[in-house]
Amino acid sequence: MKVSWRTLPTVLLEDEVLDKAFSRARKAADRVDDSDRIFRVRKQMSRMVQTAADVISTTFMDTVNMWPSLDQSPKFDVAMIDACVGCDDYRHHLSMLQWASKQVLNIAGQNSKKIIRTARTDLMHDARKEAYGRISSIMRRVKPSLLWLSQARETLKRLPTIDQVLPCIVVCGAPNVGKSAFISALSSGNMEVNHYPFTTKQIHVGHFTHRRLQYQMVDTPGL
Repeated sequence: MKVSWRTLPTVLLEDEVLDKAFSRARKAADRVDDSDRIFRVRKQMSRMVQTAADVISTTFMDTVNMWPSLDQSPKFDVAMIDACVGCDDYRHHLSMLQWASKQVLNIAGQNSKKIIRTARTDLMHDARKEAYGRISSIMRRVKPSLLWLSQARETLKRLPTIDQVLPCIVVCGAPNVGKSAFISALSSGNMEVNHYPFTTKQIHVGHFTHRRLQYQMVDTPGL
């Protein structure tokens, strides 16, 4: 499994997710057409609640699914994640999005039943407002996780891309002994240069071909 950290999607923050969800919910309600006022309001309120929950749930699960699973990632990538942002925090904040995804769907189901079971339009509106309030409360719970993931994404984007299939030669040694120059001299193309997020050093990745087989060389920060 080759991980490309640069393709990690942007993590929407609390207000952005809510704006997206409630905006689509309003549009869904506007599409309802029923001559009977009670039926129309019931459909509108139900669609608003369900649409808002679906948008939030889908947004969160898409984020979770786009981030590499630690259980399926190569050991090198797991070690880099642990050194940069911490594997425990990585798992925790992604699991918070999974939890929130389930919670908003449960809220939508519970409040949709309240809307369906009443014939009073004022109670339908109250049930929709209650659902929005509960969903907003869930969003406040996951706000720290969204912020953490957004910051972690910027950190992980700077990690080098190491192909687990190609042979890898790691060049290590004392600082200022010419490791980068050595890799640059052997590399057939421009080196990929990345700042190590957890140091002030850099990591260089170069490639060369020998007997039709491509090799990658990694220059580590000075020991």
